[in-house]
Amino acid sequence: MFESEEQKKRVELIITLLAKLYVVLELSADNCPVCHKSLTHDFACPIALAWSLLTEDQQGDARNAIRALALSIGADHSLADPLVH
Repeated sequence: MFESEEQKKRVELIITLLAKLYVVLELSADNCPVCHKSLTHDFACPIALAWSLLTEDQQGDARNAIRALALSIGADHSLADPLVH
């Protein structure tokens, strides 16, 4: 299916990034930028498809990674308040 190992790695990276976007949208009130639905995606949405390709363990890992990133950004006061006091 893939011509090289490099192509396979690219596809895996794209799937992983789309799956992480699924988690970001899950935590957000915004609509999906691809299928324009909130919380539920169109059956043909590539973001939902990428998510469905992950195992339950991979989905849990993606959720944990995105939530940890969100917490670390929120905990960084220099990012939360750009004004110098």
